[in-house]
Amino acid sequence: MSTGNVAFKRIGAPKAIAKADDVLTVQISLDGNPDWDWTECFKHPSTFTPNEAYPGRALVTGNTITFTSSESSIKANIEWMDKYIQQANDCYNRIMAERLAEEKRQQEMERKRKEELNRINETLKDI
Repeated sequence: MSTGNVAFKRIGAPKAIAKADDVLTVQISLDGNPDWDWTECFKHPSTFTPNEAYPGRALVTGNTITFTSSESSIKANIEWMDKYIQQANDCYNRIMAERLAEEKRQQEMERKRKEELNRINETLKDI
């Protein structure tokens, strides 16, 4: 389990890859490939604005996020996607820290259990 914080960022300019009427399909690239947990954080942001570029409707594949936006709202929607990326980073780092703390707690419990068994076995040696 990684102990370092992730901080994915958008790299390069967004790219419109399709247009139907006023609706654009837009791709943004990240500087790395997020895993499933990060993607879940991204798709379920803690705060959001109800708009067409909601991350729950976006597709995250590899280091690419694909979403739709009206042409007139593209700039605002990209800014929101940047905010959702940051929220996903924060959420993911919080989850990983909690998992690491739980893993350490479990290891400590196992260590204490073994110490207790060793202590009991020492007292049983002379019986």
